[in-house]
Formats: sequence, C-alpha cells, structure tokens
Amino acid sequence: MRPYAIAVLLAASLTLPAFAAEPNITPGQWEYTNVTRFEGMPMPEQTHSNRECITIEDIKKGEAFLEAPEDCQVTHMDLRRDGMKYAMECTQQGVRMKMNADMRFRGIEVDGTMRADMDTPMGPMSMHMNITGRRIGDC
Repeated sequence: MRPYAIAVLLAASLTLPAFAAEPNITPGQWEYTNVTRFEGMPMPEQTHSNRECITIEDIKKGEAFLEAPEDCQVTHMDLRRDGMKYAMECTQQGVRMKMNADMRFRGIEVDGTMRADMDTPMGPMSMHMNITGRRIGDC
C-alpha cells in the first residue's frame, strides 16, 4: 500500500463522528470534506468529500467505533462530549507513521485537524488534513 493510501485510510477513520459514549453529535445524514496537503512531496492539495448516515446506534458504540487499522496502535486517546484527541502509530510495508488528531463535536457540525509524520523509503514526509463535517438532514 502506498504511503498516501495509508494516510488517507487513517484520516478517513477520523471523519466518523461516533467516538465517545455520548458525543455532542446529532444522528442523521452527514457530509464531510477533508483537505489534505503534503510536505516533502510535490503533490497538490487534495480535497475529498463524502456522505454517510450516522445513527443513534453508531453514536452509542462510543470508543468501540474507532478501530485501529491492521499494523496500527492507538497510543493516546482523550474522548470528551465536545471532541476527542488521539495519537496512533503504524508500520505498514516499510512505512512508519505517527499521527496526531484533534476533533471537535458541536451537535450538527464537526471539525478537526490531523497531522501524520511518515518515514518512507523516499524519505520523511508530513501530511496535514483539515476535516469539516455537517449534518445535512435525516437519513
């Protein structure tokens, strides 16, 4: 798996809003936008949007909803009603990555940032992602 694909997979896990036992998240149809930029690689800024239905059952899963991908370990997690901060470390196909994320939950909106520092066969690389999400209606 390419370093970018690994980073996107991990970042995508951040866009799922059900992380705490009772987060300030309203169930419904959500739309997320991730803006990603890389340091250390000549890649243009990338924007990705997606939609998903978040149910009350998803929200009740709390911390269990966030599962680390294979070969990754969550090294720190601070879950709160108004957001979460966490750190994760991964080693996949010769790429080591340390990621730190900070998400804020505000009922019908979420936003956050993520930074991943990677040691790749091509040299060190950093990825920064800004994440925004908003409830757009019922499922």
